[in-house]
Amino acid sequence: MGKIAWGRVFLGGLVAGILWWVFEALVHGMLCGQDFMNAMTALGKTKEQLEAGRMHFMALVTLWSLLGGILGVWLYAAIRPRFGPGPKTAVIAGIALWMAACLLPSLIYYAMALWPTKLTSVPLATSFFESIIATTVGASLYKEA
Repeated sequence: MGKIAWGRVFLGGLVAGILWWVFEALVHGMLCGQDFMNAMTALGKTKEQLEAGRMHFMALVTLWSLLGGILGVWLYAAIRPRFGPGPKTAVIAGIALWMAACLLPSLIYYAMALWPTKLTSVPLATSFFESIIATTVGASLYKEA
């Protein structure tokens, strides 16, 4: 059992994070963008507040995606000795990442009825595939030290 190759974790994680960020931009921008704006307006946010917070939001989503990608590849590297190298293990890591980063927070949002159901269910469903694909691509760059 080798040590974790941190350089490869960060390389694969950055690739996974960028891929996840692209997926998130498509989902939130194209599929749910107007619905998010409507929901934020219903919560009392003005157009000016939303415009002022747009760059901050984009920066945080970028950071979230990159850290999520790194976490997914790190998780792959950590479970690789038990499950073996390859796509199956990357899928397991991607599902675990999705559960921690997407499913659990979404359950809280759903319980609070903060968003319309579409704004919980569509991103949650799409993020399942995003996390698996991004983690699998990032993990393909990982090699043991």
